[in-house]
Amino acid sequence: MNMSGWEPRNLSASASAHLDVIRAAAAWAVMWGHLRTLFFVDFQHLHSPGWLLGALYFSTGFGHQAVMVFFVLSGFLISATVTKSHMSGTWSWREYAINRSTRLYVVLIPGLLLGSLWDLAGSALFASTGLYTHPLSDLGPTIASNNLSVGNFFGNLFFLQTIICPTFGSNTPLWSLANEFWYYALFPAALSALLAFFKKDMRVAMPLGVVVACLAAFLGLDKLMGFLVWMSGCALVFACSKFQLRTKSVVFFYLVLSVLVLFVCLSAARTSIASALGSDLAVGIAFTLFLFGVLQLKLGAGSHPYLSIAHQFAGFSYSLYVLHFPLLLFLRAWIVPSQRWQPDGVHLFYGSLIGVAVLVFAWTISLFTENKTRVARHWIRKRLSISD
Repeated sequence: MNMSGWEPRNLSASASAHLDVIRAAAAWAVMWGHLRTLFFVDFQHLHSPGWLLGALYFSTGFGHQAVMVFFVLSGFLISATVTKSHMSGTWSWREYAINRSTRLYVVLIPGLLLGSLWDLAGSALFASTGLYTHPLSDLGPTIASNNLSVGNFFGNLFFLQTIICPTFGSNTPLWSLANEFWYYALFPAALSALLAFFKKDMRVAMPLGVVVACLAAFLGLDKLMGFLVWMSGCALVFACSKFQLRTKSVVFFYLVLSVLVLFVCLSAARTSIASALGSDLAVGIAFTLFLFGVLQLKLGAGSHPYLSIAHQFAGFSYSLYVLHFPLLLFLRAWIVPSQRWQPDGVHLFYGSLIGVAVLVFAWTISLFTENKTRVARHWIRKRLSISD
């Protein structure tokens, strides 16, 4: 397989900033969606439904689709890195494992520990609310207190949640981390097997092919469908290296069309009018098409404030995703132990304050975790070099 004919294109500063903005927005969409569901009544129970509240409820209902955005972004960035390493002859499983494991664990381990503290405290202090012992409306059948076991902790630590164990405690968003971890393993194994096969190096291709087949069987059809979404990001790497939108007017026209396609798919996902259009794969592909245009936008290229703010907000997006739900559930049990709020002006203000508090909490924790990823990588490399 000759890969010399194309090369993953390096991202411009503006393109990186656009990705940062999207990553932060996706994490915020998940958090605000969970906050609205936990603290506010369902739409059909509103006393005074109107178009403004309808728009609010509609716009805060895309948490699952935001995870598809994460998958596409991850597939785009990881596949580009892996492909470049293979093309330059610098590919190393050890380096890749260090980079990916530190990225995941530097937030996951504190997230599991803090989540268990929130859940244990909530279960002890607010047991009478039933929020920790009964399924939560619209948030799945997970029962937090029953999932706070040592086995589940280690199952989630090794990314086995939703495969052989439930997500840990109340932290249902952790389901996607299992997907990410196994996609991180599946893609380079499949690519390495494919490259070895085309080089007729069967001693490498055959064992890796068996590994890929075993991983696919282990993950099952549902997670493999998610891998197709992830791989749409890989397809975007190829598209960006081969095709360019030449003029600003073409970029603008393309973005308008891709936004319309994405809106149709997201609307289908929320309304279930056309299930195929609203499927995870359709949303993932639609977002990939949109992202192709976004990456060619020069908007903000010379704006240092935009680049800096985008980087700062994206810098705690992973922490926000991992940390937010157990804290929100604890606050719900403490502040709103019985009936959820009607979304009037006062309670929307309270909800906004709660959301800001969660954002500040996640940002603060990220200063000691997510922002220390490079430090963790350096420490691990140093330990491994000493042991060698």
